[in-house]
Amino acid sequence: MKTISMEKQLNDFTTSIFGRKRDGKQCVTCGSKYIKPEDFRDTLSLKEYNISFMCQKCQDSVFGE
Repeated sequence: MKTISMEKQLNDFTTSIFGRKRDGKQCVTCGSKYIKPEDFRDTLSLKEYNISFMCQKCQDSVFGE
């Protein structure tokens, strides 16, 4: 579990790099909104989203399919 300080640092980082916070409402990388659990290929991809806040398309571009 991340501390409040860790979450603030991660939000500051993603805001400075991508212009978006890690708030679970959109992909931090591309800005796609309204992301739903069924948008992900498998449970591992959904778990990654909960860590990185990257949609399936962005995960595929970073990690490969």
